[in-house]
Amino acid sequence: EVRRSMLGLREQLAGELQRLTGSDRFAFLAQHRGMFSRLGTTPEMVEKLRAEHGIYMVGDSRMNIAGLNSRTVPILAQAIVDAGI
Repeated sequence: EVRRSMLGLREQLAGELQRLTGSDRFAFLAQHRGMFSRLGTTPEMVEKLRAEHGIYMVGDSRMNIAGLNSRTVPILAQAIVDAGI
């Protein structure tokens, strides 16, 4: 159940980012496994997400997928786009 839920969240996030950017450059998120994924961005962009959107992740852009839910995925996706990632 948890595995299926995280897979669904990953697919939702990748899909939302594709919708917002018109690009499949975040499709890799749907292919990752486990509780964490990296966006592959800079520590400066991670700090921008934190400062401007209150979104916290490790400096290497590792984020906890298990901490998301279907309502927060669109918020995260929009923040990623707004931050220019």
